[in-house]
Amino acid sequence: MAKNPKRLLLIGSTQSDVHLRNFHALIEGYFDEILLVSGNEVDFCDTKVLDFGLKNPLKIRKTISQLRKIIQEFQPTIIHVHQANSYGYITAKANKRKIPQVLTIWGSDVLLLPKKSSVHRRLVKKALQGAHKITADAGFIQKNVSELIGPHDFTTANFGIDLPSLKIDLEKKKSIVYSNRLHNTLYNIDSVIDGFAEFHQGHKNWKLVIAGRGNRTAELKKLASSKLPKDAYEFVGFVDYETNMSYYQKASIYISVPSSDGTSVSLLEAMACGTIPIVSDLPANHEWITSGKNGIILKSTVAEALNAALKLDHVYLAAENKAIIEKKATKTANRAIYVKIYKDLRKK
Repeated sequence: MAKNPKRLLLIGSTQSDVHLRNFHALIEGYFDEILLVSGNEVDFCDTKVLDFGLKNPLKIRKTISQLRKIIQEFQPTIIHVHQANSYGYITAKANKRKIPQVLTIWGSDVLLLPKKSSVHRRLVKKALQGAHKITADAGFIQKNVSELIGPHDFTTANFGIDLPSLKIDLEKKKSIVYSNRLHNTLYNIDSVIDGFAEFHQGHKNWKLVIAGRGNRTAELKKLASSKLPKDAYEFVGFVDYETNMSYYQKASIYISVPSSDGTSVSLLEAMACGTIPIVSDLPANHEWITSGKNGIILKSTVAEALNAALKLDHVYLAAENKAIIEKKATKTANRAIYVKIYKDLRKK
């Protein structure tokens, strides 16, 4: 153990642990010790479980006291809390800005939660004010933070992706449109099916491949069967990483048109694989896509966007998007961003 060990107290929800698991893997190795405080046990990190619920004021005070005791005993070099919700609020109350604290916003915590009520707005503001450094995976979120707390120290960073080991071979691309977002109302997979059906009338050799699942899967399958020939679409279910990457590699077009989104990992993966992206007209997507050059921002109908995608210079697009990903979205690039944040905070 180092003479002055670097200790990270990582705090956040692990109800679905994929985000914190990915973040832990991203920064693991920089710190000598990492302790996670969450509402659930995990298998990737030493964990202490606390109740971060906000319904009972007595329990809130108890959790703040318990977290303060953990901070005193663990003596972290850095505290990094994820989300400006109950986790950010309770951490801010427990730490009182004594230990350098990073807050990573996930999106809805700042974009939607403050709009629920004045109480929620105060909670989010307290979580933001408790941080010495704020990060988010999309730069546009900084404006929302500024509206809540004024000037602050903000950096755009994501959890990064692994570049595919295979070289992009555009000659091996097939006439496939690939969709892999969740099958719920937010992601508008029904619009994808409707739009592809219209597009397919003039492009009979194209196929729509729909990965993922959700509470609308049965409904979407029924819609597709009513709109398209059997050989024009396929539902492949939830796919593992390797299978997902293989679809990016062979698909010519990737489509993701949710009503709301931050920086989508699937968009970054598609860009890295030379797949032409069609994405919603959302602020985060404009940070990655210049419509008509390295992808299409959906402005009208899905069918029109698909037709526009066919007119793009695919060779230029693949090279441009790979360069963007290498600069801004790899695990290596984003690990360097977080390490710099930690080093700078330790100097203060």
